[in-house]
Amino acid sequence: MADFNSRERVLCALNYQEADRIPVDFGSTRSSGINALAYGNLLNYLKLPIENNVFDMKQLLSDVDDEVRKLMGGDVIQLHRLEPSMGVKLNKGSRSEVLMDGSNAQVPADFHFEKQADGSDVILNKKGDVIFKRPEDGLYFDEMYHPLAEAESLEDVDAGLVLPVMTDEEETYLKSNAKRMFEETDYAIIGTSSISIFERGFKDFGYENYLANLMVEQEMVEYYLEKLSDAYIAVLDRYLDAVGDYIQIIQVNDDYGAQNSLLLSPETFREILKPVHTKIHQFIKRKKPHIKIYFHCCGAMAPLLPDLIESGIDIINPIQLSAAGMNPIELKKEYGKNVTFWGGACSTQTTMTFKSVQEVQRETKEMIEILAPGGGFVFCQDHNIQSNVPPENIVAVYETAKKYGKYPIK
Repeated sequence: MADFNSRERVLCALNYQEADRIPVDFGSTRSSGINALAYGNLLNYLKLPIENNVFDMKQLLSDVDDEVRKLMGGDVIQLHRLEPSMGVKLNKGSRSEVLMDGSNAQVPADFHFEKQADGSDVILNKKGDVIFKRPEDGLYFDEMYHPLAEAESLEDVDAGLVLPVMTDEEETYLKSNAKRMFEETDYAIIGTSSISIFERGFKDFGYENYLANLMVEQEMVEYYLEKLSDAYIAVLDRYLDAVGDYIQIIQVNDDYGAQNSLLLSPETFREILKPVHTKIHQFIKRKKPHIKIYFHCCGAMAPLLPDLIESGIDIINPIQLSAAGMNPIELKKEYGKNVTFWGGACSTQTTMTFKSVQEVQRETKEMIEILAPGGGFVFCQDHNIQSNVPPENIVAVYETAKKYGKYPIK
């Protein structure tokens, strides 16, 4: 079989074709990334004198160096938004910071926090409200501020809602980086849109409020979603003008699944949220038909998969192996010609974190045998690699892909 470059290999999978081997994602999204502590441990394990660069301070995710990506067989790179998390800009340079395990890393120079008496770190908005908080000895920042927490009317939504925008500064940043990635590499490029509908409601209203409002304040929620989706489409219009000729995939996000069930009923999803997703996805399809839509939704989300496919998605990330109803054999059989499965090669929640190298290899090989035949599969673990995943297990996952991921799958 002829050799394929990375971009061609990924596009084959997305078109349900078999290339020379399964395409691999190592750290190319904020839902298939690697925690900075785990990445530092991996660099030490591989004896690579490479700097640890953290780009997402909320989740503490590292950018993967190209040498590491090649070692792991990676075929995909990420086009960051200018402010991928917590409003921290990536174009202001970097500075050194000591991480929780005592190691050094480069973090965005625009990242600033204040230490509190209880040992926590907080980020404030211009009014002095605590908007993010990282507990003492914590790894991640939690959302603390919900501008629509007290909203009871359409007027309250208008008064409190801060809508997403695309600035001239970001448009220039995106276009420059996307053009460079496209011309200087043969990787598939995934653009992160920062779009979410359901999760954004949690941030704006608060978790409990938003779920309650979906039931008892439907008019207000639908008004909110219309304003939000119109703003997202305005952002996408400029975004796709800037990078649409360079990227092959665009990521959108919404987590509808808990560990054992959905967070809302399928009927509520279909009535209120599915039309909004469809509106956004179909705009992307009309604007740039060649771009594949990658939808991140972890947890026990299988009951919504037919509706998400109808809304226009091309890729679902991930198959969370430890969640209820996410049987990879059944999902591949039922939907394997309608959607590409991105992730699910090994469980980060169980096997990859707590099991032996041999058990990691066994699960990964099994998932390849189930998901890879016929294309429609991009290989990676089922979520971000967390801080306590042993480096030898990380290597075992990706070495297994090299060994058993050649087409035809045996």
